[in-house]
Amino acid sequence: MTCPPPDTPPDTPAEPAAQPSRRPGRPRRSEAPAGARVVDRALDALAALAESEGLTLSELAARLGLPISTMHRLLVPLAARRLAESDPATGRWAVGPGAFRLGAAFLRRGGLADRAQPHLRALAAASGETAALAVPDGDGALVVAQVESHAALRVSLTPGTRLPLHASAAGKALIAHLPLERARDLLGRGSLPALTARTMTDQGELTADLATLRHRGVLTDLGESADGQAALAAPVFSGIGDPVAALTLAGPAARLDGPRIEALAPVLARAARDLGAAMGGRA
Repeated sequence: MTCPPPDTPPDTPAEPAAQPSRRPGRPRRSEAPAGARVVDRALDALAALAESEGLTLSELAARLGLPISTMHRLLVPLAARRLAESDPATGRWAVGPGAFRLGAAFLRRGGLADRAQPHLRALAAASGETAALAVPDGDGALVVAQVESHAALRVSLTPGTRLPLHASAAGKALIAHLPLERARDLLGRGSLPALTARTMTDQGELTADLATLRHRGVLTDLGESADGQAALAAPVFSGIGDPVAALTLAGPAARLDGPRIEALAPVLARAARDLGAAMGGRA
């Protein structure tokens, strides 16, 4: 768990830095009301964090041309809302899980779920299982669209369902391609909760497993999130190469067994690539 560092003393000296250039069409800082300037600086801080793998307080202050004490005052409320977070071990700040929740809301509104519908219908028809789309949501994966299987015995993943990152196929697909430190931050630093006897609870073993399995294009859940249930998932990549969603197929383990998963894996991976390309990602 991360938390903001103790309050910076009022007399903390500013770190010299060049003032950032003004973006076209935006008013100068001095022209905007004081409240608007605070919001503007907070958004600049989030943008800088999003473009990096983590920045110390002094590095972020220098990048924005602000005193360290001012930078700290901006980060405290962002951390309280989990939009930004710091690693106590390194002192580096990064975008927090609250930002993923905002991004998930945009994806739900921004057309991804609608664009996924043809792929979900085709996957459900080809497999006979439930097809769903999940997006990152803090320390979990949030289902935003589903085409449910017509089989009497089936798995339902209704929109709004949250899936665990460490035990679900969709969750694994979302973190397998992230930088190791970012994946560890999302998983937490302690042991992982056991949902079934098959759940992998050691984070080191899980991340090593994901590093191997991600090259297959699909990730699986073989009774790790719920007894008697199986799933496979493939990541959907954005234009900058990050996984923004996962396509998943889920069903009873007795029907969605090893050979069936192997047969469906290339179909699912192709659908994820096509959806990503439609959203401007890599084909």
